[in-house]
Amino acid sequence: MRWLLVSALVGLAACAGPSRIVRPADFPFHATDHPFFDVHWRLERNAGVLAVGLVEAARQAGIAGVTLELRGVDTSGRVVSRSLGTTYGAPLLFLGETRPFTVRLRPTGQEQRFELRVWGFKWEFGKGGRDGGR
Repeated sequence: MRWLLVSALVGLAACAGPSRIVRPADFPFHATDHPFFDVHWRLERNAGVLAVGLVEAARQAGIAGVTLELRGVDTSGRVVSRSLGTTYGAPLLFLGETRPFTVRLRPTGQEQRFELRVWGFKWEFGKGGRDGGR
C-alpha cells in the first residue's frame, strides 16, 4: 500500500510539469548599450512605479551584483525622482545567465517619463565597479 501511495505522488509530481521560466523576450523594454549587460524590464504603475526585469550577462562573466537606477524625468529632461534596486539570486552572474531585479519609485507627480539604467556593479570577490553614474 505504501508503494502505491509513493508511486501515485511521484506520478502527480511528474504531471504537474515545470514552472514557467521568465525570459528576456517576456519584457517589453530592452537596453543593450552597456558594455557588459543587457537589461530587460517592464514598468508597473499603481500607487508608485515599479520596474521589474532581468539583467543578462551578455558580454562579461563573474559579476557579483548589479545595481539599477529608475529615474523619473520631467518635460525639460530634468530628473525629478530616482530610486535604486539590485539584482538578487545566485551570488555570481556568468556569461549568458540572467538575474532578476525590482526597483520601486515613488513619483513626485512631475514625471513625464521613466528611465532605467545600470547604475553600478560589483565584480567577483567584492571588487567594486561604478558604472554610468549620475
